[in-house]
Amino acid sequence: MSYELLFSRIEGRLWMARREDGSVVELRAEQDDDEAHSGCIVKGRVSNVLRGIQSAFLDIGGDRSVFLHASDLSAVGDPKSTVPIQDRLREGNEVVVQVVREGRGGKRARVTCNLTIPGRMLVLVPNITRNAVSRRIPDYDERARIQGILEDLPDEECGWIARTAAVGADAQRLGLEAERLLGAWRDLRKRAAELSAPSVLLREPDLLTEVLRDSSSDSLEAIVLDDVDDRQRALDLLRIVDPVAASKLRLHTGEVGLFEATGVNAEIDKALRPRVWLKSGGYLVIEETEALVSIDVNTGKFLGKGDFEQTVLRTNCEAAREIARQLRLRGLGGIIVIDLIDMRGRDDREQVLSLFEEQLRKDAARTRVVGISDLGLLQLTRKWSRPGIAHQLTRPCDSCHGQGRVRR
Repeated sequence: MSYELLFSRIEGRLWMARREDGSVVELRAEQDDDEAHSGCIVKGRVSNVLRGIQSAFLDIGGDRSVFLHASDLSAVGDPKSTVPIQDRLREGNEVVVQVVREGRGGKRARVTCNLTIPGRMLVLVPNITRNAVSRRIPDYDERARIQGILEDLPDEECGWIARTAAVGADAQRLGLEAERLLGAWRDLRKRAAELSAPSVLLREPDLLTEVLRDSSSDSLEAIVLDDVDDRQRALDLLRIVDPVAASKLRLHTGEVGLFEATGVNAEIDKALRPRVWLKSGGYLVIEETEALVSIDVNTGKFLGKGDFEQTVLRTNCEAAREIARQLRLRGLGGIIVIDLIDMRGRDDREQVLSLFEEQLRKDAARTRVVGISDLGLLQLTRKWSRPGIAHQLTRPCDSCHGQGRVRR
């Protein structure tokens, strides 16, 4: 599926929109605070050990402490250890951890001792000597070729994971990136030895660098930016990591802003509303809570021209496509429950479920579909690592004590 990346500076803040076949499927805004965001590696200090839930709270320098579960302590001892957390950590201990999920609402950020340092083609995994190839690379021969190259990379008691961008890369290119990642790991260890907690040891790259690093040039039609400095930064980076993508850079110079000209502004407004209209006249109602995301499917104005079962099937199929897009667009994650319009036929349920799973395969975030229950509820989980677009652009309403949200 062809796609394009749009970058726009709005009031000094960088925005990114990803469009696939002309439809916006992802929106991200640069976070302009000094908090440790998802992917950051920090040196924290244990502030409390909770033996009852086998967890600990760590001070990493923000307003709130972060959450470390015993299962994420494998890099501080035997991965299969059953030793209680209170016998492995004490208050005041300093631990190097990585943020895997940012906090939201009443939930604290979660961290792990299992560190990863991602590059474009490789991920370095410290303290683990196993190598692996991404499951998204289906070709057996290519997987075997890449696996052979990984075995010859310098390890320094580290493991390697090949990303999808490693497809077609030769040993020299992979070796050069491995050396860069090992250099970052050596610098991180040096900083960890010199600095006291709480300290940030390695930050995730800025939005522009991260998106370009993680995007494949396969099916990429264009990268459009409206800021001259951002375009030069993108060009300097892509000339090194992906010359093919560098040739697709364009600078937007029209009188109308990039996001206005491409319809992205309208998608941002829609992504902040709970109701999403379907082309047929049906609609979705999306409600996000701390515990889960609920999505209700309704036929709305769509009455259909055939029998009732066909109307229901068509609405649910259209909803499945749109829900998969909305999950990516809004950055929703965690437990997601979808109340489909009730379908009596088993074949209809399987058709909707199959279509939904097919649409989710376009999603880079890890998802797990549980299935459709007897009550007609489609249940799934989607990996959540950072606040969605609504949390970045709105804040709880002061007048109604958080029952509603207003634009920042």
